[in-house]
Amino acid sequence: MTLLQMQVLIALLSAASLLSAAWLVLHARDVALLLRPVFPLVPGEGRRLASFRAVSAAITVFGFSLVGEVWIVLRAAGF
Repeated sequence: MTLLQMQVLIALLSAASLLSAAWLVLHARDVALLLRPVFPLVPGEGRRLASFRAVSAAITVFGFSLVGEVWIVLRAAGF
């Protein structure tokens, strides 16, 4: 993998992680509803804005993009 390819991948994965993180922050109540069985979270009052499927997809995109960024950085460092 060339340096240019690594830079482009880092840029794309960073954009994906930032956008999904911003979306998750904007839908924090829905995230709390999804994670309520695992963590002791109180979602607060109000109606649900996003479906469980959309929240799960955003968490998945965030996780995979973060792992991809770390993998590329470690590969560039020679590990």
